[in-house]
Amino acid sequence: MARRLQNCIRDGDTVSRFGGDEFVLLLEGLSEEKAQAAVQARGVGEKVLETLSQTYLLEGCEFHSSSSMGITLFINYQQKLDELLKQADTAMYEAKKSGRNTLRFFDP
Repeated sequence: MARRLQNCIRDGDTVSRFGGDEFVLLLEGLSEEKAQAAVQARGVGEKVLETLSQTYLLEGCEFHSSSSMGITLFINYQQKLDELLKQADTAMYEAKKSGRNTLRFFDP
């Protein structure tokens, strides 16, 4: 899973296991314009969803997985890290409610 995530991100981005089956991706250098940053984040997110949904072959057995992703945008670190993670988590649960293997943006 981690290797697949690393192959989806760009140089300068960060991927980290947050706990259990949760990962955090920090995308650097997105547009300062919110709409364009959302398009860029969605592009990476869709690549991640597609990559993680591919069949896993482990010890000769095929396994399938789906993912739910929550995205929150921030500019100039105006919010605390805990708040950003909470927003992404809220968006992730909205993605799960929508049938999984999808992404949602945090929207207050």
